[in-house]
Amino acid sequence: MSEMNVTRRNFLSGAALVSAAIAGAGLAGCAPQSAAPAASSSSAGEALGATGAANSTVGFDGTGTLPWLGEAPAISDDQVEEELTADVVVVGLGAAGVPAARAAAEAGAKVVCLESSSHLNSVASDMAIFGGQTQAQWGRGDGFLDKKMVVNMHMEECSHHVSQSIISRYYDESGAALDWFVGASKNLYMAPESYAEIPADAQANYMFPYMYPMPETYDYNKEDLPCYPTSVGFSSLATVMADNLQAAVDAGAEVRYSTKGVELILNDEGAVAGIYAQAAGSDGYIKITAPSVILATGDYLGNEDMMKFYAPECVENGINILSIDLDDEGNYTNVGEGHKMGAWAGAAIEQWHAPMIHHMGGGAGADGRGVIGNNGYLWLNLRGKRFMNEDLPGQQLENQVELQPQRKAYQFFDASWPEQLAYFPAAHGVACIYRDEPLPEYTASGLRINVRTPADIDAAVEEGRCLKADTIDELLGMIEGMDVETAKASIERYNELARAGEDTDFFKSSQRLFALENGPFYAAECGCVLTLGNLGGLESDEECHVYNTDRELIPGLYAAGATQGGRFAVQYPISLKGLSCGMCMVYGKIAGENAAAGK
Repeated sequence: MSEMNVTRRNFLSGAALVSAAIAGAGLAGCAPQSAAPAASSSSAGEALGATGAANSTVGFDGTGTLPWLGEAPAISDDQVEEELTADVVVVGLGAAGVPAARAAAEAGAKVVCLESSSHLNSVASDMAIFGGQTQAQWGRGDGFLDKKMVVNMHMEECSHHVSQSIISRYYDESGAALDWFVGASKNLYMAPESYAEIPADAQANYMFPYMYPMPETYDYNKEDLPCYPTSVGFSSLATVMADNLQAAVDAGAEVRYSTKGVELILNDEGAVAGIYAQAAGSDGYIKITAPSVILATGDYLGNEDMMKFYAPECVENGINILSIDLDDEGNYTNVGEGHKMGAWAGAAIEQWHAPMIHHMGGGAGADGRGVIGNNGYLWLNLRGKRFMNEDLPGQQLENQVELQPQRKAYQFFDASWPEQLAYFPAAHGVACIYRDEPLPEYTASGLRINVRTPADIDAAVEEGRCLKADTIDELLGMIEGMDVETAKASIERYNELARAGEDTDFFKSSQRLFALENGPFYAAECGCVLTLGNLGGLESDEECHVYNTDRELIPGLYAAGATQGGRFAVQYPISLKGLSCGMCMVYGKIAGENAAAGK
């Protein structure tokens, strides 16, 4: 996630930010592996359908209407230019659609896949996984983490607005699902540990465990907001996904690229009977008769009207978006098409949605890494005041920054940072590993997040992403708008607490309470960062069934991935790195199996 200064309080297209911040998409657990062509500002604006109401946001107005939905298309038989039959139609070939297609095809179903881009979409690199044989090689097999602890933590982070059955089943089946998923790749190298040296012939396609071995200074059992050591990463998840899609094709699946789903077809009983699709550039439609349709079209980050309805606070706070889900014309493909098709068919959309806005620390570069990570050093706002317990994960840090004057704060550290990193949590976005020399060029993007070298800090200073001075007075004088006298008093107070070994003001962990006393001194600006997704979907269950507004099952309709509800609410959880992508894979598999079986 790249640090961006907000200059207008309106909804801004993320397409124009792609070239500068492309790698940052993964820094909420979703680093992109291959980027689609960046959209121009004009084409992205057209895709967003900007309303022009730049300074207003909307939400539920009490009428029950959905202003973003619009009328369902009226498609007549004379507009149909091709007819197909299938057992299962998978709409969307991303992290959920690809495993759904493979699972359904391997179960013997006749599968047709629709994808509005000219390629599958892979925008992630990590997965949170529990158990299984793949994880067992790193000592993280079945039973490694307590289910009660993990599930309860997720429910608490989502304020109990999500389905515990969905979270519980994910815990139970993710390990076996990962074994199945990676089994499609014959040339995937398994790294023996996180930062192992990778053989030359495996550097383009390897898998690794996060934080294995675990740093001796981090014990997740003693953390208020732990990051559990259960995630795996890929140097190229896109490659493994392509292998899975090829397995689906080998099992008989038909893939239609540059073709989007438009409208579900229902029979007289209200069950799914197929879908209308449309190829890019065509005025006609494809009618696909099928008893099962899986909606795996992703989220709606690229739809301004939906963002205003379900996440008005993001729009009001001027939070920029970053999305690389684009078609060949530079239009967003994550615009809520699956949500619309479901709603037109009577499906209910869950009430509580979860923006994914994970702060990576101040002054992030083009790779998305903050200068010194989102580490809990001293943070001061422009009034010069300390305002939080800085020992927070990135999602909560973003929440706090949004409350500050100009939605801005500064992160301070000093020359002792190399020896201090080891005491910060082994968590997502945190710089907790010091190295004298850079990592090898082939190192997966996800592994770079936690490492800092002197060259990293020097580059940030040279590029103007970080301020550096020999004295505190000089440093504070470099920050425009800072109340210098108040800031000096805040730093003196913080140093006093650090020397005493106890933070009686905000109760930060004493092991991360470092005084600012050894020059040179540094400060990185921390504004609002980028929304990588807005997660809220169709009301669903652990079988990927979809329910209508009376909470009755819609036969034949399934949802997986970001189109599936019941997974996240209020904000994106931080205790499991790569959780959304992992859920996409697991529930894509479940949806494919159930759709093929008609259950």
